[in-house]
Amino acid sequence: MTLLSPANIARLTVTTTAADQLPTATGVAFNSAAVEPGDAFFALPGATSHGMEYAPQALERGAAFIVSDRPHERGIQVPDPAGTLLALGRAARARLQGPVIAITGTAGKTSTKAMLAAALRARATPGNFNTPFALAQALIGAHLAETQAGPDASEHPPLVLELGIDHAGEMAQLTELTRPDHGIITSIGASHLAGLGDIEGVAREKGALLAAAHGVKLVSVSAAEHLPPELLEGVLLVGAHHALNGSTGSTLEAFGRRIELPWPGRPAAENALMALTMATRLGVDVEVAIERLLEADLEGARLERRLLGDLTIIDDSYNSNPVSLRAALEVLFAAPRPRVAFLGDMLELGDREAEEHRAMGAATRGLDLVVAVGKASALMKETNPEARWAHDALAATAFLGEVPEGATVLVKGSRGIGLERLIAKLEERTAGGAKERTA
Repeated sequence: MTLLSPANIARLTVTTTAADQLPTATGVAFNSAAVEPGDAFFALPGATSHGMEYAPQALERGAAFIVSDRPHERGIQVPDPAGTLLALGRAARARLQGPVIAITGTAGKTSTKAMLAAALRARATPGNFNTPFALAQALIGAHLAETQAGPDASEHPPLVLELGIDHAGEMAQLTELTRPDHGIITSIGASHLAGLGDIEGVAREKGALLAAAHGVKLVSVSAAEHLPPELLEGVLLVGAHHALNGSTGSTLEAFGRRIELPWPGRPAAENALMALTMATRLGVDVEVAIERLLEADLEGARLERRLLGDLTIIDDSYNSNPVSLRAALEVLFAAPRPRVAFLGDMLELGDREAEEHRAMGAATRGLDLVVAVGKASALMKETNPEARWAHDALAATAFLGEVPEGATVLVKGSRGIGLERLIAKLEERTAGGAKERTA
């Protein structure tokens, strides 16, 4: 039975409406703005609104039908549409023939995923689509692609998934859904402590991936320090001891080769080593894996280098935590002076919030201009009295006039601080200037 036929969806759950006259869907979506023609649109109940409010937009974009707990003339009514979507994801996973590789970590998982997908010529979720619904969508899409390829396909490409967590027990839910064959842990550090408690809680959740995967398992040397020895049995520890940092690129010495990477920073080299190690362990020739990896298109706003007029911008505005902050500052300090940092609050640090923001201030001493952005970041001034302070991203734009000519400017903060607005202001000020993306 076709996975996304109305009859199969009805079989997975107790429906209260007939689905006989609806077409078979060719994909799934739970965001009306992302609906592709032929998708089944899952109108999910939310905290402040219901997905059924967006059913007209989904149908206008070509949705085949609606799946929801509310009735619709072109819909299948089910008691639990979210559970139905996850059930379809599990069913798709059970039918997949290609291997599934899961990546988690406090930092580096999105970049490692992109590098590994390139090295393996694999399918992968875009961006940081790492929630249960996004993973179910990825599993369904991979199964449909395999079906389209037909039974005579010589081999089915791997599927690389990013698993993101922010509360206890979530990794078990994600691994039960995705049933990964192979696993990678890039890093473990202070992040989402409001839901995970402490770094030990982070390690427990991340480490659950190793228990779920039964194939190749890779863990960074730094992450392994937080994991119990029994969990590391059969695990390959990966550390880039010969990774050279740079502000425009990095160098990795591995596999008897010197590999020049277009992405700045030692962590980028370590992520590349993770990807190359997994790819070669899964049978890809090392020269082929390197050639493919160098073609990887990494997500924007993650140590993305831009030239705006006479300024070099290191756009790392997508998110921030203590692990990724240290990596970003390492890249900044490798650049020639003058060096500038606009640093926003690191959110969800729980009881470690004050300690980590004071440490952030100490780590910025020696920069030519430091602007702390947000309530928690005001603590940076206790350890770096030279730091300036702004209560939000808009207020921080007042300091743009103090940025020295020819400076390298790091912009980094948690997603909720919205420092991408500061990047937009920089772009407005240098409209028409050269712009280069290298990472």
